[in-house]
Amino acid sequence: MLNWIFVGLNIFVAVTMAATSALPAKPHKNVILETTLPHNALQQPPILALTQQYKKQLWGLAIFFSLAGLPIMFIHFDSLALLYFTLLLFGLIGTFYGTEIHFIHKMNQLKRHQGWGIPITTEKMVDTQLILTKNRRLVPISWFGGSGILLLVGLFSNWRVLGWTTSWPLILALSLSWLLFLLLYWVIAALPVRVLTAQPEHDRLLNDAYRQTWSRQMVISSYVLGILPLVVTLTTIIFSVMYLYLVLITGFCVYFIYDLIRERNFEDQLLGDFSLTTTTDEDRYWRYAMYNNPNDRRLFVPDRVGVNISLNLGRPAGKLIGGAILVLVLGLLFSVIGGLLALDFGGNSIRASATTQAITLKAPGTRTSQIKRQEVTQVRLMRRLPANTVRANGIGTAHFAIGNFRVQKRSAKLYVARDTGAVLRLRTKQRDYYFSAKKPQETRRLYRALH
Repeated sequence: MLNWIFVGLNIFVAVTMAATSALPAKPHKNVILETTLPHNALQQPPILALTQQYKKQLWGLAIFFSLAGLPIMFIHFDSLALLYFTLLLFGLIGTFYGTEIHFIHKMNQLKRHQGWGIPITTEKMVDTQLILTKNRRLVPISWFGGSGILLLVGLFSNWRVLGWTTSWPLILALSLSWLLFLLLYWVIAALPVRVLTAQPEHDRLLNDAYRQTWSRQMVISSYVLGILPLVVTLTTIIFSVMYLYLVLITGFCVYFIYDLIRERNFEDQLLGDFSLTTTTDEDRYWRYAMYNNPNDRRLFVPDRVGVNISLNLGRPAGKLIGGAILVLVLGLLFSVIGGLLALDFGGNSIRASATTQAITLKAPGTRTSQIKRQEVTQVRLMRRLPANTVRANGIGTAHFAIGNFRVQKRSAKLYVARDTGAVLRLRTKQRDYYFSAKKPQETRRLYRALH
């Protein structure tokens, strides 16, 4: 099942990257592939040929990486499947980004070769009334109230059902994520007015649509996140609820992409003949498809495609945020991969020891448990885990169950290699502990030592 999910995700990411990476090849005002050109040059044959070549290469890469992900179906070890998927994903993103940079540079070379420079001016006239009412179509911040209530109710249910020890990482992560959506809403509200046409009424419509689209996306995202803790609680009763939530997330991702493309098409349609000529003074700040201007005090800026918000990497805070996100993502991915590799190839990776005072259970990817002997009320040897086993947080694959789970409606900590034919259950007043070493004789040896 996990392998099929990786294959599906890889195809989804490949197609999404091709579709979104192609957007800069469609002129926005007089900017195409991060290169500013005179309006009369946008339909010249060399420009059209270069953009067509770029789009064909993007979809060729999407097909190549989609096919490259198919071998995941035949990888037996979860750790190797995840490692292959992660490396393929980084290769995919890196290749698409490198392709975009390559064609941006080719477009700049074509511009210089054809002598398509335009006069540089940085003066923009902004309607004062537009500045004063720039957020009139912003989705009200009170709309976050419903998602906040859902989140609090869900987190409270997690605490009641799973206990504080199991639920606090989820509570912390979801609370910070919800606050992040609220922060991004504030960023959208604080963005300066965008002057895109020579007509104030058109600028108003464009700014209203831009802010309304992004503020709506932040609110919807907060609801998709806010319902997650309730889903986690419900999976302890009906596990199929998680599949419904995955369908919801997939639908949201499709809607998110559709909404951004719709906003871009609306801007292009409304701009028409009223767009101001974009000047070349910003080209050098977008050479690598990301904004890098140390002289601009803004931390977040609208991008040149017209539907996105970019981080200013020229600011120290921009570098810090970008670096922190990269380190966090890489650290999370490789810590999970490292844990799975240790489980698959670490020999005696799931192990236990017992003394007259305590029992110690260890496994990669989770904290070691030390259980006092007098706290154990029951010791039972079973052939397999009970059917009603739901993961709260930890590793749950076809081969291993490591971390915090709900088993038969009780809080449980699992250190289990699946399908070994021997699972030891240690019951205490607060929770159950399940242990199964890779070699079943080691599990049975511990069982005998505890009697």
